[in-house]
Amino acid sequence: MAVVKSAFEAQHGFKSPGFTVDEAGNVTLRSVTYTVTDEVTDVSGDYVVRDAGGNFTFDAEFQEDGTTLKVNPGVTLTRGSAYVFNLILRSVNQAGQTLGNMSLNIFSNDGTGYTLYNTGVSHTALDGQTKLELSEAQGQFSGKVTFTVPTNAPNELYYGDGDQTPIGILTIIDPTITGVGSFSSILTTGNVTAQGENAVITLAPTGSSGTVVINPSNGGTLSNMDVNALRLTTTDNVTINGENADIRIVPTGSAGTVLINPSAGGSIDNVNLGATTPGTVSATILTASAGTINNTKIGNTKPSTATFTVANVQAKPVSPTGAANKKYVDNRATALAIALGS
Repeated sequence: MAVVKSAFEAQHGFKSPGFTVDEAGNVTLRSVTYTVTDEVTDVSGDYVVRDAGGNFTFDAEFQEDGTTLKVNPGVTLTRGSAYVFNLILRSVNQAGQTLGNMSLNIFSNDGTGYTLYNTGVSHTALDGQTKLELSEAQGQFSGKVTFTVPTNAPNELYYGDGDQTPIGILTIIDPTITGVGSFSSILTTGNVTAQGENAVITLAPTGSSGTVVINPSNGGTLSNMDVNALRLTTTDNVTINGENADIRIVPTGSAGTVLINPSAGGSIDNVNLGATTPGTVSATILTASAGTINNTKIGNTKPSTATFTVANVQAKPVSPTGAANKKYVDNRATALAIALGS
């Protein structure tokens, strides 16, 4: 029987020229090519966080040699900024089993212990679609954790495994800003200097509850300012002076009043009161050391004599020598005239 040479054929349609199998099962082939497709690992993000023997490493944090990764390094974050932590904390073997037990958590510490700090924390799974927020974003070992640092975050936070072993420090700092910017919130813990030639500095919050509060615990000063206030209240000394200054208190409207009512008394010196003669003066104590009332000298002692062009006494006599006892005066005058022969 003639032998017809043809390509080797497998049961499922595999054909190959130059491929032979002898009766003993030996395979002869011209060449073999073995191709392995490497799994692509996503290493994007601000930090790639890995497990190194039960410790954390950050791909962006190296030892001084520049090649060896630091273990549980300190990381500095800026308030108001967002950071992406790409988590590669566990691996999967050929059998599909997950190896390792590390997870990333962010903590605060009030001095009594570590507490999960959930504000600003979110997580995106490897599929890029599944998202978790706040406490549900904690304790992850794969995917990406995004931490948007709140403006009121404490100066020190922590990252660590779920049992806080190991743990590292997150140092939180304020941003350094130059140029022009627009911000939804500004928190400063140091000096604020706003200046510039011919600059206009405006504090004008809007809305029904917008307020401006300036309340330094150690006091302060406002200089060279025109203050236009709907209400002005002080709980301490008020000093208003200035060379040749006009100090005016002029409330308007039908109900505008000026009230000066010191509980411990006070004085008004070198002041002319009123533009016209007052109609009524009421005083508990009225003391004058000099001056006149309708050309009558007022002293600080009882006058020894008093002369009136006209005197009207409206009160009834209360003593024999009272000025109102006209009958007594007339009788004394007549008796003296007879005795003296005048």
